[in-house]
Amino acid sequence: MTSPGNLTHTQRMLAAQPFCVFCGGTTQATTLDHMPSRVLFDGKHRPKGLEFSSCQPCQDSTRKAETVFAVLSRFYPEPTTGTQRAEFQKLLRAAERHNPGFMREMETDQVGHLHRLGKEAALLPSWNFLNVGGPICTDSISAFSVKLGLALHYEITRQIVPKGGVIVVARFSNVDAFTGDMPKAALALFGEGQTLEMGKFRVADQFEYSSVYAGDTMNMSAHFATFRMSMALLLLACHSEADIPQGVHGDRFRV
Repeated sequence: MTSPGNLTHTQRMLAAQPFCVFCGGTTQATTLDHMPSRVLFDGKHRPKGLEFSSCQPCQDSTRKAETVFAVLSRFYPEPTTGTQRAEFQKLLRAAERHNPGFMREMETDQVGHLHRLGKEAALLPSWNFLNVGGPICTDSISAFSVKLGLALHYEITRQIVPKGGVIVVARFSNVDAFTGDMPKAALALFGEGQTLEMGKFRVADQFEYSSVYAGDTMNMSAHFATFRMSMALLLLACHSEADIPQGVHGDRFRV
């Protein structure tokens, strides 16, 4: 018989939670999945933490989406070092290879955005606009967001969102942040953000999140996550449609 001291890290994690946290808790987990994945971090240098029991299909389901999200999360601030620029170009090629048409989809009418923003355009650090509302970007952001919502719900409640549960996703760009078009009332519910860290190594400049949850029932949690200064996600994880509070806005995805 293998003693607990002889188990690998993965074996210990799977022993603690033997079911996949991403598909309703009914499938046996066979591996660990990192959320967010390593590809989102500079040089794939990711501190430990936020590792979750997963089945192989769930782990594989967001690989293409994560590459797109990794690109989108790096647009602001722009890569500054030669290493960062080379990594960005490599990710951009990978995202296009796995999602043909991705780069063309992001092309947009720059003048049209300036007209739409009016005087608020002066609040922006640059006028290099991108279209992130096309089908490739939208589907990729949604897939990544749902998985992150499921992961963070389990992280804070130790409960798996069951079959029939719902993840509500609202996404925001840095344009929303610079022009003040963020849900201030909702964001006021969250405390100070936290990040992954290992010793003195922290990645708050690349990923930060904050969570709140219904402590009496554990059937609902909310999360706010930022990715560099490019994107932000407001996520609500609920065990059923009935658990969604009135007045909540966002795209809904059923588990």
